[in-house]
Amino acid sequence: MLLKSLRALTIAFLLLFLSVTLATALGIYFSGRSTTDHLIERRMTAVSMMIAPAAVEADRLEDIRSRLIAAIQDRDMADLGFILLKDGKPVVSNMRIDRPLPVGLSYIDGADRIGGLSHGRALVRDVGQGVRLAVIAKTEPSDNDGASRKHIYLLGFGSIVAVVLAAAMTFTLIIRKRMVEMRRAMDAISKGDLSRRVPVNGSDTVFNLQAQAFNRMLGCVTDRMEDMRHMANGVAHELRTPVARLRNQLNLIAHDPQAAPVRDKIGKAQAQADALLGIFSALLRLAEIDGGARRANFAPIDLASLIEECVEELDAVAEDSAHRLVTQSLEQAMVHGDRQLLSQMIVNLVENALRHTPAGTDVRISLSREQAGEVLLTVADNGPGIAPADRAKALDRFGRLAGSADADGHGFGLPLVASIARLHGGSVELGDAQPGLKVDVLLPSQPVG
Repeated sequence: MLLKSLRALTIAFLLLFLSVTLATALGIYFSGRSTTDHLIERRMTAVSMMIAPAAVEADRLEDIRSRLIAAIQDRDMADLGFILLKDGKPVVSNMRIDRPLPVGLSYIDGADRIGGLSHGRALVRDVGQGVRLAVIAKTEPSDNDGASRKHIYLLGFGSIVAVVLAAAMTFTLIIRKRMVEMRRAMDAISKGDLSRRVPVNGSDTVFNLQAQAFNRMLGCVTDRMEDMRHMANGVAHELRTPVARLRNQLNLIAHDPQAAPVRDKIGKAQAQADALLGIFSALLRLAEIDGGARRANFAPIDLASLIEECVEELDAVAEDSAHRLVTQSLEQAMVHGDRQLLSQMIVNLVENALRHTPAGTDVRISLSREQAGEVLLTVADNGPGIAPADRAKALDRFGRLAGSADADGHGFGLPLVASIARLHGGSVELGDAQPGLKVDVLLPSQPVG
């Protein structure tokens, strides 16, 4: 099993602990039983050899009988049972057993119906001349002592297992809580909320120190990103003004009668200036979206109705370029977001399809609710599409693809869509419409109604 999750690690630890605990309990139990049996066997052997130290001779049977009677009367041996048999018939005994006992060591239990003995051992020696001596001893100090010991083991080791299980579960919950807090902070930051931090409580625990270090790192990263964003904004602002002035100057020159011979060249320069102004506007728009300030305008939005409004506005544009907009199934779906930004996202997706596909292309739009509490907006066409190796580049800022240098726009259409989707907690994926390009935008949904 690959221990790649906290749950897997916890389960593996608990299984290992339970295995070791069970092995220890069984080892102690059987070791105790074995030691007890060994000591009892030694005692029975010593007593048996004391009563009948050697093979019986015909004139020595009375001596064995006398020693056995003395042993029965000895208070130190009151817990032992004795049976002296001659040709299978009892000669002297202090107990009765209904079955013949085999020579050597054997076990006695409750089935033998010996009063006061539930578990025991019997040692039978054949001492010759048809004489056998049986010595019987308890292996439990009291009736059902084995069951009592099992209960004690279960209670003792069960308590240990319960304490460890509770400790492991508590530890897991603490770790999980800290990991969830960190994951939520990271998710919020990845969605543009650069002010989010991992909660700290001021203690000097390892978890709190880790959270503080993580927050310091986030602070440094946020500061660097803010510096870069401000620098990009400053550059865009500073350059947009002179470019706008340049564009106005070109416009004035174009209307001068003396500029008639170079008016076409001036028009191309104006187009380049317009492209630069478009890039600066797109950069400022992206910086505004990435900054997350637009979250203040978030509200419940009926995405299906918004798509219908956008398609109605773009129908004339599609007709002018000899394209056809096709609205497929639009399931009712609510999202939490900025209406203006979502509208711009839809318009950018459609305009991107119209701009990069030949006349006669169909652009299909659909909206569906996914099982994971998300909505899927898909804009697909049957044009040339984008090669799989170039799809990631198409989502990058300034990611102009080969052959698109002469196309209208400045290459920020799909990156702007991706930024708007990220701001709303979603994602964008480019795929194959077979033929053509398919753009899937996945957004978290809200309950309808």
